[in-house]
Amino acid sequence: MNSELPPRFAPLPVRLRPGLGESAHSYIRRLARANHLKPSFLHCYLCGPPQWFGKPLLENLAIVAGRSPEALERALVDASTLGGTNRPRRLPRRNPFAWRRSLSHRIAQEALRGTQVRTLAKRYNIRDREVRFALETTRLTTTVTGPLTAPVTGELADLIESMISRRLNGRQIWTELMDDHDYLVTYGSVRHYLRYARCRRAPAQAEASGRQQIAL
Repeated sequence: MNSELPPRFAPLPVRLRPGLGESAHSYIRRLARANHLKPSFLHCYLCGPPQWFGKPLLENLAIVAGRSPEALERALVDASTLGGTNRPRRLPRRNPFAWRRSLSHRIAQEALRGTQVRTLAKRYNIRDREVRFALETTRLTTTVTGPLTAPVTGELADLIESMISRRLNGRQIWTELMDDHDYLVTYGSVRHYLRYARCRRAPAQAEASGRQQIAL
């Protein structure tokens, strides 16, 4: 009798090619949708206990996607921030963004939102290889400078505020954003915004409480 347990991870039925410059969040979301899964479920499944809402392991993502870890490292812009990645990378000799670092950062931000390499090259009138260089530089520095995520503002902030008014907690907000609204936002960003919202509401709540006491 074979007492070995079956492997926890196995390739999903529908396999998708990752886009060059795509973020891990975007790829996991597309992979989940193609296989009729909720993106939040697949994300948490790839992370596993105890960090269900943390960073998925690159090796786990590679197995379920039916791709090699090396292929995902070449494609995903934030591959170096995923768990289990510690392979050294080398930069090309010439940096085309030496005097325009803000452009390199802007390209990486747009790639994280799903913009393709060819689109970025045409938008900024540069070559495809220069776009790839910007994405590669980002992967090398992101663990030092922090995650490349836009601040929670505008429509996203309004949406989270409406969820707060419904008394949803951080995990519920993150899940609903990922599954029902297709927003690419980390759980850490949601928690940070909730702390900001609590600090902002504290003076108003204290003032309202003081008025009630005076009225009594």
